[in-house]
Amino acid sequence: MGRRLNLPVVVDNDANLGALAESSWGAARDCEHVVYIKVSSGIGAGLVLGGRLHRGANGTAGEIGHDIVDEAGPYCRCGNRGCLEAVAGGSAITEVLSRSRGEQLSLGQVLDLAEDGDLACRRVLAEVGRQLGVSVAKLCNLVNPERVVLGGLLARAGDLVLEPMRESVRRYGVDSAMDAVEIVPSVLGERAGVLGALALVLREESLVFGDRLRASMQGELA
Repeated sequence: MGRRLNLPVVVDNDANLGALAESSWGAARDCEHVVYIKVSSGIGAGLVLGGRLHRGANGTAGEIGHDIVDEAGPYCRCGNRGCLEAVAGGSAITEVLSRSRGEQLSLGQVLDLAEDGDLACRRVLAEVGRQLGVSVAKLCNLVNPERVVLGGLLARAGDLVLEPMRESVRRYGVDSAMDAVEIVPSVLGERAGVLGALALVLREESLVFGDRLRASMQGELA
């Protein structure tokens, strides 16, 4: 792509982009230390620490979906058993509810049913919130964020997921870390990825690519 456009090209994952978007223009725009949790088919986290995206040594920081929460749980695509993603990701949610209802459901349909008062769907979502909260508490203990933002399709569930999630975080987190953190839903929704891509260039890559990008753009305009 860089060769075709004669412009710098950068790539990042969806959770990192969501974290950048929410910390730039969304639910955490006034915060320097942010954790963004994306729950759709899988689960991932993006970390903004000190106002900068934290990727880790080789880009795998924030893989909260592979935190083991049940050693006897289902096998995960990573090869381990009982990963958070395997028990609380979108695919896990739809699998258990589709089996109990005898029909294939999407995560969107599960959320619709929960909003309409379906007790099974609401109970499963509450359990997902509790499981998420256990892993988020560990992450809060480690990086001490000001705000945790729940994004991805699951954010549509609102307090059905957020309240049990907050309860677990309070239960398993260190008091001093919990005093500093708020857990809120995304305000950018499905736009977070696209806006995060914009933020990636504007905030993260300007020092590396700024001069080259400006020179390339001036050349194209000339």
